[in-house]
Amino acid sequence: MQKLIAPLSALLLMGLVGCGSGEAPDAAAPAESTAEAAAEPQQPAEQLPPEAAFGEKAGAANDGSQFAITASAPKDFTEFSEAPVEGKYVVVDVQAELLGGDGGAVAATSFMLADASGTEYPNAAPNGTNMDGMLFATLLSKGDTGSGKVVFDVPADATGFVLKYQPIGATEAIATWR
Repeated sequence: MQKLIAPLSALLLMGLVGCGSGEAPDAAAPAESTAEAAAEPQQPAEQLPPEAAFGEKAGAANDGSQFAITASAPKDFTEFSEAPVEGKYVVVDVQAELLGGDGGAVAATSFMLADASGTEYPNAAPNGTNMDGMLFATLLSKGDTGSGKVVFDVPADATGFVLKYQPIGATEAIATWR
């Protein structure tokens, strides 16, 4: 009898481990999540225009990844500790979402602001090394989102702004807002 108890105990233990708290995925679960994802009306970045109005979503495809990026119109930025060199700071609020691909970083350093004369201004650091609230989003999974501020130092009388998104490695802007 004791010879029979040990193997039965081991079998019972294996059966309990298989039914434990680690839930095995149900065959219907992937179909349900796929159906839910298909119901979401998201356009791939290739179908979103690369040019948009301020406040609208633009598509940006880079290194096999597709992003949807929204940028607000530039407005004066007065929360700084380092005085502007050009004249004044303006800020753009940016939201980004990974629509597909392997993802990557969407960062303030990838944006430039051009004025009506075509002069381009890189992002600025109005508070020195304090980058609280500034845009740096690492988006690695579909649906990941990030947001933050991008600040520019521009002449006080600059107008006609065009925001350009040109990530490192891109030879030209891949998305713009007017």
